[in-house]
Amino acid sequence: MRAAVIALLLCGCATFHWQPLPATAQAHRAKTADGWELAMVRYPATVPSTGRPVLLVHGIAANARNMDLDEHHSLARWLASQGREAWTLSLRGTGDSDEADGKDRKSGYSFDAFWQLDLPAAVDFVRAMTGAESVDYVGHSMGGMVLYAYLSQGGQGIHAGATLGSPTKLDWGTNSEAMIEKGFGFVPDGWALWTAVGAHAVVGLQGLQAEGPFERLFYVTGNTTVESWKRLIAYGTADISGGVASQFVKLVVTANFVSADGEKDFRRDLAHVTTPVMVVAARLDRLALTPAVYDGYRALGGPKEWLLISRANGALAEYGHMDLVVGERASTEVWTPVLQFFNRHAAKDHP
Repeated sequence: MRAAVIALLLCGCATFHWQPLPATAQAHRAKTADGWELAMVRYPATVPSTGRPVLLVHGIAANARNMDLDEHHSLARWLASQGREAWTLSLRGTGDSDEADGKDRKSGYSFDAFWQLDLPAAVDFVRAMTGAESVDYVGHSMGGMVLYAYLSQGGQGIHAGATLGSPTKLDWGTNSEAMIEKGFGFVPDGWALWTAVGAHAVVGLQGLQAEGPFERLFYVTGNTTVESWKRLIAYGTADISGGVASQFVKLVVTANFVSADGEKDFRRDLAHVTTPVMVVAARLDRLALTPAVYDGYRALGGPKEWLLISRANGALAEYGHMDLVVGERASTEVWTPVLQFFNRHAAKDHP
C-alpha cells in the first residue's frame, strides 16, 4: 500500500509538468529486424521544403521528448518551421518504443542494438515514408555516439550529421565518470536502471536553490529555465538497460569506444567515414567535456566542422549538456549553425 501511494505521488508530480504534443505531430512506429517497434513522431515542414528530412535521436536515460519538449523548446518543430521535415525517434526501451509482443524488456540489449538495429530501421522508415534517398541527422549526447558507431561501421542513408555534446572518451577523471562507474556498475544482469523513477522523484525539488551540484552537472541556470528542466525530467527521461549501463562502464574503465564484444573499434574506424559531420560542444558541459567531444571530431575522416558554444565564440551565455537542446537561445546559437551546415552540404554528393 505504501509503495502504491509513493508511486502515485511521483507520477502526480511528474504529470503536473506534462505538455502534450501538438495536433501537427504524426505518430508512427518503425519495426526493427529483431521485433521491436520504435515510436517515431513526424513533423511535416510548415513552409516550402528546403532540404532533406532530419532524424533526431536523444541521449542515454532519455527519450524523444528531449528533442521536442514543448512549443518553445523543440528542435523538431523548429526544423519544420525552417522547411525541414523532422522526425524524432525513441530508441528501444524508451518513450513508447517496445517489443511487438507487448513485453517490456529493458535489459536484454546493449548500446550496440541502437546502431545495429534501431538506427537502420528508423532511417529506412523515414526514407520509405518520404521518398528521400537519404536523411540528415542530429544526435544529442549518446544519440551522437550512435551516429558515430553507425557511420564507422559503414552505415548508409545519412547524407550529413551533427552531434551535440557527444563524447567518444569517457575517462577524463571527472565526477561524471565516477558517477557512471558507480551508478551504472551495480545494475545486475537482466535488470534496468530506474532512472525515470528517480527523475520523477526529484521533480518537485528542482529550483529550491539557486544552483546546486545537480543543476551544474546537467545545465546552466539562466540559460535553461527551471520549468524547462522540470518538464525534461518529468517526461523526457527513461530507464537504462542493464546491457547499456554495463557497456558504458567498460567505456569509462578501458578508455575505449568499442562494441560490447570489443571486436569493433568505433574511434579507429571513424577515420573511414566520408559523411559530413558537424561536432558541437558546450564549454560548461560537465557530462561531455570539450576534450571528450573533440576526440570524436579529431577521429572523423571526411568533411567535418567543429563548433564550441561559448561566450568567447559569440554566444550570449555559456552552455551545459542539456542547454544544447532546451536552452533559451538554442534555436539561434546551436540549431541555426547546424541547419546552415546541412544546407551547405545539401547539394553535394559524398562518397
